[in-house]
Amino acid sequence: MTAGDFSKGRIFFIAEGCCANGIVTLTTGAFLSGYASSLGAEDSLNGIIGSIPILLCSLQMFSSIILESLRRRKGLIVGFSFVHRLLLSLMFFLPLFVTQPVIRLTAVVILYGIAHFFGASIGTGTGNWILQLVPQNIRGDYLGKKDSFAFAFSTVLSLIMGRVMDWFRNNAMEQTGFLVVGATVLLIACTDFWCLLSIKEPESTPHKQKLKDVLLAPIADIKYRKVMITYVFWNLALQIAGPFFSVYMVTGLKMDYTYITFLGLISSTVRILAAWLWGKLADATSWLLAGRLSMGLLGFIHISWLFMTPDTCYTLQPVLQALSGAAWGGIAISVFNLQYHYAPEDKRVLYVSANSSYAGLCGFLSTLLGASLLTILPSFKIGNLPVSGMQILFLLSGSLILGCVLYMGKLKKY
Repeated sequence: MTAGDFSKGRIFFIAEGCCANGIVTLTTGAFLSGYASSLGAEDSLNGIIGSIPILLCSLQMFSSIILESLRRRKGLIVGFSFVHRLLLSLMFFLPLFVTQPVIRLTAVVILYGIAHFFGASIGTGTGNWILQLVPQNIRGDYLGKKDSFAFAFSTVLSLIMGRVMDWFRNNAMEQTGFLVVGATVLLIACTDFWCLLSIKEPESTPHKQKLKDVLLAPIADIKYRKVMITYVFWNLALQIAGPFFSVYMVTGLKMDYTYITFLGLISSTVRILAAWLWGKLADATSWLLAGRLSMGLLGFIHISWLFMTPDTCYTLQPVLQALSGAAWGGIAISVFNLQYHYAPEDKRVLYVSANSSYAGLCGFLSTLLGASLLTILPSFKIGNLPVSGMQILFLLSGSLILGCVLYMGKLKKY
């Protein structure tokens, strides 16, 4: 590969990131919560559906055996990636063929799970492909820019689709609106497929791996074990409430899609600038410092959701969304890079796959715990402040995130 191939690959990965982020925007969060609710899903089930991608991250330790044995991984990554996005688009068309409510909702959940099976299988392979094209000395700046472009695109997309969905919902045609969402996802998926095909892949050195090594070698590595504990802790803290934020906005606070996407605009605008600044900070200091600072900020934001009620949301939401954008600008690139940063270069895919698998499984179990807590947590008042089970989950999540930040002090700074 020439220097031009590396440069072209980095540019196409920015475009691919825009497509991928756009698809994530339309198949998670408020759009997924609204779609599942329209099909009859209750709040607890809605949150569990949103956490399915986290559960399927546990497949990455097994897929790493295949990826590590290949000299060229592009074909598998591109193929699985397209199937992943194609199935996500088809999910919105199922009501055209299945009319029985229970079967229809079940079919949507199954298709959503199969889609993310393909996506999770090549997650670490795609991440490693990106890092092969980006030298260490510009990695923070590049990842920051990549994240900024991706969220600029997804912000514009969510604003447009939010207006579209509100128009259809106000005209009692919500299911038709979701068909438009599905068609948009399909169009973006085809563009994403073209971007990946246009990127050349550096040749990798195959490493034959045994399942025992994949399961145990990263844990046996004393240095990397602390990284894995950090990611398990982080997923426990985040996912116990993470899938319920959008559910709370749609069903608890009764916000419309236009306002939710407006809040997303605030968050993404701040995140675009913040990602670049966090990347610069990481290059100048360390990924660990950038990660701890941004995660700590998110912990305080989650705790602040305790005070989020229908009466306070229009005052608090813009402020917390802006701060959340600032936090996630650092978290997204730090969480992505740290797990690769601490892994031995010749075992990067193996270590990161195991890390994602254990952390993902923990994250899903954490969501199940959160869903179970929702069924037993009481609603009450503190003075004039009404407190629901979801608000208690947000408080618990924020407190655990701060605990994770403290634990990260054990990681070596390099």
